[in-house]
Amino acid sequence: MTTEEYLLLYEKFLAGNCTEQEKELLAGYADGFELKEHPWKEEMGDKGEIRSEIYKRLQDEMRPRKRVWLRPVVKVAVAAAIISAVVTVGFYRFFFHPSPDISSEKKVVQRSGKVVNPGGNKAVLTLADGSEIVLDSTKNGILSSRNGVEVKQTKQGQVLYSCMLSSSKAGVSRNTISTPVGGQYQIVLDDGTRVWLNAASSLRFPVRFDGDERAVEVSGEVYFEVAKNKEKPFKVSFNGNTVTVLGTHFNVMAYNDEAKSKVTLLEGAIRISNHTGQNLLKPGMQALVGDSNSIITTRKANLEEAVAWKNGYFVFENENIQSIMRKVTRWYDVTVVYQGNMTGKEFSGTISRFEDVSEVLDMLELTETIHFNLQGRRITVKP
Repeated sequence: MTTEEYLLLYEKFLAGNCTEQEKELLAGYADGFELKEHPWKEEMGDKGEIRSEIYKRLQDEMRPRKRVWLRPVVKVAVAAAIISAVVTVGFYRFFFHPSPDISSEKKVVQRSGKVVNPGGNKAVLTLADGSEIVLDSTKNGILSSRNGVEVKQTKQGQVLYSCMLSSSKAGVSRNTISTPVGGQYQIVLDDGTRVWLNAASSLRFPVRFDGDERAVEVSGEVYFEVAKNKEKPFKVSFNGNTVTVLGTHFNVMAYNDEAKSKVTLLEGAIRISNHTGQNLLKPGMQALVGDSNSIITTRKANLEEAVAWKNGYFVFENENIQSIMRKVTRWYDVTVVYQGNMTGKEFSGTISRFEDVSEVLDMLELTETIHFNLQGRRITVKP
């Protein structure tokens, strides 16, 4: 495709007139872009504005089905591919620093056995009496109405949580929703707060927020859209740290196998505190912290990378291979082993989380700095 043909097709896309085949053609053109040979031309427009416009349009297009995380697999994958390939020419899917020569034919990951599919909507809700409800995307309507707690799943894939207990009983009743490796889920708490759980994560919460605060505990990675209530601050505890908010959007990444936890603020304001002190975060900032006795540091956040998992894709920014493979392990439920020296192997890029794991590995192999051998659910990583 020539630059002129690309521009015509891109204009057609913005007008909403592209067929699925034309969208794939548009993505395929950018897939073959080699940065040094085909630089982004001025007449193609501002990359940042185009990126934002396509992302917004694709999100609007998917919104009616956005919360059904398993059902729109194909659509999400195509959308993520277009976002990744078409609008991030200066941020090619995967590249090693310095940029490698990727003009050679794409390598194929050595693999055997069954296809390793991505994760999906899977979780377990544990009630106060210890009974468990297995959650997935196939059930609609009331899932449980026991002990004064009603759990309902909508057609949009949301679990709505409501309590019919009196205040005295609700105050001591706490439930836990947890996702396994290869799972994710969304729940709406009794106060209207929306919560997304990434793989291998958990949220412990009261069946009804009584008293003068709303307190929950998390592990793993959890995204919050907190319902505003100036009279009842919302508190999130993890690893001896506490995040306090009134009503805002933020992400907590607190996996035990990560060196530090990260709290990223998208809008509103939050306070993070532990035994060493406290820090106030403004939108676009990220706090890094260890346990309750570690110093809290802050920095400017890459918001796209922080919440990429919630939006259905991986985003890596100068990330080492071990960190990348930890994310792959949690989402695809695989085992990873390393052979050789992995020092200095950092990658940046974007790819859909709804691809088979081989697609993710193939993209990394384009750098010609890393190689994978996939045997069943075991991935061997080699220089």
